[in-house]
Amino acid sequence: MKKNILIVDDSSVIRKQVLETLQSAQLFDNYYEANNGFSAIKVLSKEDVCMIVCDVMMPGMDGFKLLEFLRREKGLEHIHVIMLSANRGVFDRIRGLENGAVDYITKPFHPQELILRVKTQLKIKQLQNDLKSKITELERVSIIDNLTGLYNSRYLYDALVREYNRCERFNLKLSLVMLDVDNFKEVNDTHGHQRGDSVLKEIGRVLQVVVRGYDFAVRYGGDEFMIVLSQNTVIGAHIVAERIRKVIEESPMLKELSGDSCITVSIGVATYPEDTMGGHEALINMADSALYKAKREGRNRVASYLKGVATV
Repeated sequence: MKKNILIVDDSSVIRKQVLETLQSAQLFDNYYEANNGFSAIKVLSKEDVCMIVCDVMMPGMDGFKLLEFLRREKGLEHIHVIMLSANRGVFDRIRGLENGAVDYITKPFHPQELILRVKTQLKIKQLQNDLKSKITELERVSIIDNLTGLYNSRYLYDALVREYNRCERFNLKLSLVMLDVDNFKEVNDTHGHQRGDSVLKEIGRVLQVVVRGYDFAVRYGGDEFMIVLSQNTVIGAHIVAERIRKVIEESPMLKELSGDSCITVSIGVATYPEDTMGGHEALINMADSALYKAKREGRNRVASYLKGVATV
């Protein structure tokens, strides 16, 4: 990612000094200039910058007002701002730091001091970016099943609560599809747990392909999976479930992994509000009941929970 800087000062002489000093140290890829806060905002609307060196006293919009704007504006609050001022008084310095400036340099400045202070802020910014990336990755890992790449049950409960509440509020439908691999223990016993893991991984891949972008699939636990279908009727959810069942049954990869025999799944479907209005946990229980109805009726089938009775 390119590092760009914006130099804001009503004095073209000062802007040139800052520009040439930083260019000599080769710290940035692109350098932009503005003569006051309003001009700076115009530049920021077009260009992505990571740092601003800004004068305090300028006509129109001064440095303090620009700081206030950056602090309020979403997407610009991450920019590091170093203030420049001929005023050596402590109150301007305090005001600038309170408004979000990361450093404060008095004019006239020594070129080497400017370079060192800018280098320090670039290093801090890089550390902050690295930390954000690691936090994002940790958050991602915490909600992703490491075998299948699907969401895990931790993500399911949080997301399902939000989705259920949204459907209640806007009078929308919500369906759950719960599936379980038929005779999965036999796969593990016959071919080993590593082969069993490969089967689960392939089923996860199938679900990622079949499920729509605004729905999501979850590895619920062991060889159980769940798909959350937003704004889907009982019939629509049953159609999706049947498509999943058929794709898995006819999958050449799964057949190969199971030693030339078909892998099949039993599936249960439940829909809000037709089956229950008792909350997201009740909806899960309805889907679970429908799933075990499918198991009892011979496996490799879809059962819908409708009006208290799971029907195949």
